[in-house]
Amino acid sequence: MRIRPASLADIPFLMVAERQPGYDKLVGRFTEEEHKANLADPTAAYQLAVSDDENPLGFVLFRTLDDAHRNFYIKRVVVASPDKGTGTAMMRLCLTWAFDDAGAERVWLTHLPDNHRARALYSKLGFQQEGVLRHAYGRADGTRGDLMQMSLLKAEWQALLKSLNHL
Repeated sequence: MRIRPASLADIPFLMVAERQPGYDKLVGRFTEEEHKANLADPTAAYQLAVSDDENPLGFVLFRTLDDAHRNFYIKRVVVASPDKGTGTAMMRLCLTWAFDDAGAERVWLTHLPDNHRARALYSKLGFQQEGVLRHAYGRADGTRGDLMQMSLLKAEWQALLKSLNHL
């Protein structure tokens, strides 16, 4: 697996991947126009995970790449086939890109409290819970829900990688 920047040609995959059953309640979904706007936004970056034979496997959408304090926000993490280790491998590559290539000092994200798969992944990668954003998420049915905020610092990521290399 490797990652590469997504392009307009990848929009059909992005849309299919985020439209899997249940994903609308866990990660959300964009319209084609929203994906195009994100791709054109210089403060955002899609990193697309692809297999050795170039088949797309998932994506991570980063935002706030222009943050003066180098705090990058992960807006969306989507894998096409969950529970196969793809998410872990993809996130490792994307976090290495964010910290080593793009210059992040801190990466943060939010997730819904009942998205246990996401929380387990982020915790395994060293993200720390920072708190709860109360009623910060507006659902399609008009109700509101909380978001959990987590972050990972560059030094924490480097220490985790160093410990993994010693195993």
